[in-house]
Amino acid sequence: MKVTRHRDKIIEGLREWFRVHKEGPTLEELCVELGMQTRQKATLQRWLQTMRGIDVEWEDNAARSLRLLASDPTVEPELQISVPETLRYLATGLAQWESQERIKQRSDIIPQALRIGMSRMYLTSLLQGDETAPSNLPEFFDWAKNPIVEWKPAAEIKHLSPDVTLIEDELLSDFAQQWQVTGGDVELQVQEKILQDVVEHCRVHQLEEAYRAYRKLIIERPVLSYSQYRRLLSSTQLRPLREFLLKTYINLVDLAEENSYHLCSRCKYVMRRHQYKTYSCRNITCEKLSAQLHLPPLPPIPKDDAENWKVLTPGVHRYGTIPGIWEIQLAETLTKLGIRVTLWPEIDEFDLLVEFSKKIRWAIDVKDWSYLDEERLEKVQYRTDMTETFVVFPSEREEVLRIKVERRQIEPELGGVRLMLMSEIISQAKQILEKKNNA
Repeated sequence: MKVTRHRDKIIEGLREWFRVHKEGPTLEELCVELGMQTRQKATLQRWLQTMRGIDVEWEDNAARSLRLLASDPTVEPELQISVPETLRYLATGLAQWESQERIKQRSDIIPQALRIGMSRMYLTSLLQGDETAPSNLPEFFDWAKNPIVEWKPAAEIKHLSPDVTLIEDELLSDFAQQWQVTGGDVELQVQEKILQDVVEHCRVHQLEEAYRAYRKLIIERPVLSYSQYRRLLSSTQLRPLREFLLKTYINLVDLAEENSYHLCSRCKYVMRRHQYKTYSCRNITCEKLSAQLHLPPLPPIPKDDAENWKVLTPGVHRYGTIPGIWEIQLAETLTKLGIRVTLWPEIDEFDLLVEFSKKIRWAIDVKDWSYLDEERLEKVQYRTDMTETFVVFPSEREEVLRIKVERRQIEPELGGVRLMLMSEIISQAKQILEKKNNA
């Protein structure tokens, strides 16, 4: 019997349905799950007929009897633990361990990153039926000297050399040094690495539109219902980045356990609960702006519906959503003035390409910093193919950053890159438009 080209989409939709529901869906409900119009149920029924007895089965004239035959419908692929993330934890933990040894700290204190990495590694091996994962510290140090590819789950990492190890000659290997993350919150920064992985993947495969869709998604929709999430996984634009989306969003109930989940009025992410049933955004800027702008509260997600929602990992929210809000806000403001604006051109070479004409083009990087980091500013490249290259800060940061004063000292060292506030950029754009209109 011929199986239609829609088979994978239907199986995926049914797996998701059975993850939440005990009974099978009606045709109308399955249409909604698959992102189809309910008037297409006759078409869906024809597709199901080609799969009957192979992938699905049902009882004639019995409501909600549709079931999957192909595999256990309670198992969803995203439950697998990311192997690249696990290796980043291990590399970071080993670097921290080596640092402890170097400064002669107590070596019996296992760094948090190493503990997380070993736990994830062991659990991944259990899930995949692999018996080679070390279960204690001495076993791990012996394992780290062997090629990583000998650990079966590592097969998901493409182009991994068979000679790569985490430890070489009793020292941290080059691979481990490249894969470690640095900073105060290792867990957030490991999660941030997914953003870098997406950029690299999209550049290799020239997926500019898919990249732009991904960035807008994590900025504008940090919390998604399962039905929305599943439709996005199979959408034309985002399908090339499906494996990254599976790592970008987690189950809401895995983020926190609450009686109700309150969302920030500005960034729309899940807020933290404090004593006396008060809530605040995980980002202090959101808290201040929500109060200043009198943003209305968003409806909370009740506990009994929480299993039907997905949410960004905290690291992606911190490093992708929060700065991205400013980028989209500036792009929308300039677009409303009648200026052509492209977000994340050349797959994130910079944040905004602003084009007034063929002769006047700006490259803008938007920075939402709590302090001026001159070392990071010096890494911003002046674009010789543009009229101006700007690093732009939210005007709300002026009180802390003092851009108008500090740039006199900093700009001469930046090779033509200029520091501006958003309000100044918008004002300068209006002046250029006015001159064009009067010419």
